This record gives sequence, C-alpha cells and structure tokens, in this order.
Amino acid sequence: MDERCRHDLLRGQCADCKPPPPGVRAHGYRTRGGSAYHNDPSCDWLARGQRYAAARGQDTRAVVPIHWANVRPGTLEPCEHCCTTAWVARHNPAVAPASAWKPCEVLDGELWYDGHLSWEAARREDGLWWAEVRYSRDGQMLTAVRNENAVRPPQ
Repeated sequence: MDERCRHDLLRGQCADCKPPPPGVRAHGYRTRGGSAYHNDPSCDWLARGQRYAAARGQDTRAVVPIHWANVRPGTLEPCEHCCTTAWVARHNPAVAPASAWKPCEVLDGELWYDGHLSWEAARREDGLWWAEVRYSRDGQMLTAVRNENAVRPPQ
C-alpha cells in the first residue's frame, strides 16, 4: 500500500507534505527576486548575491523566511553552499556523526592549509567528488566547497 499524507494524497505528490531534498531544511530563506533557497539567513553566498546586486546599482531585497513546500518547481534552486548534507549535519549536532569530518589539506590559491572535509554523497554532474571543507587561513576559520582536485590527505 502506498504511504499517504494527512491530506490523503501520496506523500510525494502533496505540496504541503513533500519532503525537501537531501541537505535542504523544510524552513529556509530567500530574497524576493533571488534564485536560491538557503538554509541559513546569514549564508556567505546569499550575502555575496546582495553585494553583487548593490555593486550593479540594483535594489537589494530583504531576506525572508520561506517553507520548502511553498517553492514552486523550477523557481528556486538549493544553495550550493548552505544546502548540503554536510552543512545540515554540522548545524544539527544530533545528526552530525563525528566521522563525517576527515582531516585534510585544502588548496586555497597556491597554498595548502590544514583543514577538515565532509564529502558529498555522490559525484556531481562534472564527474568529480566535491566536499565541504573547513580550514584556517591567517587565523581566520573559512568554510568552502572544493572538488577532489583541491583537497588531499594530510602530509
């Protein structure tokens, strides 16, 4: 028997009960006119988008809360920075296994820095493995997404 939601629809067909994709929280954020759905209202990439719009003389829009179930198909894409399973695990300690983050070295510019990584569950369309990385550069803690060519085991 197919699983039905509280609205008596198949769970995958109900807009109110549809589960968000992996790495996406049910409640998130966006800007009106933006094209990305964010888990974090202070996401670095969201702030970059705001700065980019301001630099081009465009209006910057307020960050507003939104529910994933209210996102019409094709209107918003999950942010590649804050809508990852690694981000969700890192921000929800009850879900984050200690083994999710592995020591590594991260390439930033021409230099390698000590850090930790959490691989995404599958290769991306470009055929590469990608990971969310955390590393310290010049005393500042940074978080980024890097492909397999920009990370290596600790030396």
